[in-house]
Amino acid sequence: MSLRSVTVAALPLAAFAATGAPGCGCAVSQCCDWIQNNSAVEAVFNAEGVAIQGYTLATDDADVSPTCSFLNLIPGVHDEGGVCSQSSHSAQNTTVCEAISASEQAVSRLHSGRSILSVLVEPGSCAELQGGACWKSEAGQAYYDWQSFDSSQAGGWCTGSMAIATPALAWMVSCSGGCKDDDQCGLNIGARWVDGNASTYGPFKDSRFEPCSGDYSGGLHATIGADGWTAGSEGSPRWSCFDVPPGQMGPGDSRVLAYSIGDLPCVAAPTTTGGSDTTTATTESSSCTRVVHGILTRIVSAALAVSLWA
Repeated sequence: MSLRSVTVAALPLAAFAATGAPGCGCAVSQCCDWIQNNSAVEAVFNAEGVAIQGYTLATDDADVSPTCSFLNLIPGVHDEGGVCSQSSHSAQNTTVCEAISASEQAVSRLHSGRSILSVLVEPGSCAELQGGACWKSEAGQAYYDWQSFDSSQAGGWCTGSMAIATPALAWMVSCSGGCKDDDQCGLNIGARWVDGNASTYGPFKDSRFEPCSGDYSGGLHATIGADGWTAGSEGSPRWSCFDVPPGQMGPGDSRVLAYSIGDLPCVAAPTTTGGSDTTTATTESSSCTRVVHGILTRIVSAALAVSLWA
């Protein structure tokens, strides 16, 4: 696995490449209610006509199965005869990735089309994710983020969050706009335990950690290039997992688990050279000011959330 990281804390798992991604083994019967009750996640999977659309769920509840969201790849999942319909008893006895592999459209969507990223920031270690086995989240603060974007339009963007608490796990995921080769391109992931109660006012006004611009030294800071994803079995999305160093403030194990669906995210912009009567066109993102797009990314908790794009 190709990985560029500025810290030794990033720990990708390649040992389970022959099996499905973590969560592939979750039963459809356990997932249908979850995806029906999370329509905002479904909207990310079906996003069209916008450069980028995102949704972030922040929770401290246990027993969340975010990989259930992948059932949204199957057309008509809730329709009569769909895998989550009451008439489809046999389908509900299958696993998430088995159901995906049985749908030609869903399998095609895994590898092409609009990019979808699912980034799970939660308690636990990567070593606990045994093959494609199903798992549910542990108790403790967790963030589940889904981003859908058209790489030709989205340019550079960043999404991240940090709870107002001490300690707090700050994290961010970003793409650089206009990168031109594999050494510059890739999905950037950062996570670090910080003091989330640091003030933005008074003599310590500059002490608050900003997820999208903060210094992740001593924490996790990794880049997943085009060939840095682990490919699972048929019906499985690409994935990669990283352990977050506890540093001096971390209360226990934490991990960042990332999944990639559709076109590879954050890869070099394509360049097309025409003939003598055409022009050379290179897809690049212009340099412009980052702005908050809170309308596109919704945080469901009393957490400080930052989601920026350019």
